Amino acid sequence: MARIKHIALVTDDPVKTAEFYKEQFGLTELYRRPTDTGDKGVWLSDGYIYFAILKYGTGDAPKLGPGQTSDLRGIHHIGFQVDDIDATAKSLQAAGVKPVPMEHREPRPAGQGEMVGVNLKYLGPDEVHFDVRQKGWDEAIELAMDRYELAPAKEAAE
Repeated sequence: MARIKHIALVTDDPVKTAEFYKEQFGLTELYRRPTDTGDKGVWLSDGYIYFAILKYGTGDAPKLGPGQTSDLRGIHHIGFQVDDIDATAKSLQAAGVKPVPMEHREPRPAGQGEMVGVNLKYLGPDEVHFDVRQKGWDEAIELAMDRYELAPAKEAAE
């Protein structure tokens, strides 16, 4: 089963926005890019899901979908972690799901950048972007807090 691993919000001021969510909801800051300013992004968590607060709007920023600009503010995409990325990619392809039209980047080896591994990027039925990844978010962010596994609702209630 896939799990929602992160939600990405687009804003003009990632640091200011992150401070709001930290103060109002007690979220924990995990990571900033660049690490000294956070001008391009701040990653928070509630212990279960990552909340990436990102700055977009430059000409090379990923678009939300065909015909859209990078000027939109709000939810940019949702990231799913899957057990088998190859099987998921085949299933999405067989279902006719379109990849996000963007240049393919090779994954960075460990120790050579923020992300290890690969994100596959697709457009949902409403052409809103979503990521699929097998692993790597936890390793990339080098967790700054305890993480928790969610129990299925039936188990939690028993």
